[in-house]
Amino acid sequence: LQLHGLVHSKAEHRKAAPPHKLLRCGPISALISDIPHDQAADDMAPDALADWAMTHNAILTAYCADTTVVPMALGAVFSGKPAIIASLESQMDAHVAKLSALQGIQEFVVQLTPTPTRPPSQESPTSGRHFLQIQRNRRDGRHSLQKLQHAFAQSVFNQLQTPCLQTEAAGARKADTLLNCVVLIRQHDVFHLQDMARGLHQPAQDLGLDLVITGPWPPYSSAALKQPVPEVCHVAGA
Repeated sequence: LQLHGLVHSKAEHRKAAPPHKLLRCGPISALISDIPHDQAADDMAPDALADWAMTHNAILTAYCADTTVVPMALGAVFSGKPAIIASLESQMDAHVAKLSALQGIQEFVVQLTPTPTRPPSQESPTSGRHFLQIQRNRRDGRHSLQKLQHAFAQSVFNQLQTPCLQTEAAGARKADTLLNCVVLIRQHDVFHLQDMARGLHQPAQDLGLDLVITGPWPPYSSAALKQPVPEVCHVAGA
């Protein structure tokens, strides 16, 4: 059996999620599913491993919209229900504490990326000097736009600091991504993110940027709750 995550004991089964079961263990319930006896991550093909990870994430995501979820590592596999219960009971206080710390907190991802740009209009130079002037103007225009884009990314990042409890880099940063943050926010403050998405959509578009806020996701970054440490989210060019 694979242990996907933990929820409160009163959580109801989510039928929309991939096949799984709820295993009640005192004040908590474990999200579990069957796994082939001979399935080993080291021997799995890349596509099969990706499918496994996506199924694990889908089960957790089905609960995190309205239920507190503590995700477990992808490879949390046990021989059976007694083994899972024994493991949970041995660290019950810690598991209950995590659920309590994450109560009413959700995780979202905020991304700011450049949109495809139209090629500049082809102005026919009338002389060699005119050609160089056209090139300089295009270069200066690109540099000016990049400065405005970086300033906008920094502004978005700064605005996240007030409502969010935690802001940190979301995985590896792509070369063209100006902002890629994972944030933890209280559920009753999510409207701040909704207001940001509405209010900053057009300004971002005007600068050739796409602002996307997605979630709620399983709070994979909740490990920081063990020992909160201030972290800086990368803002490209800042």
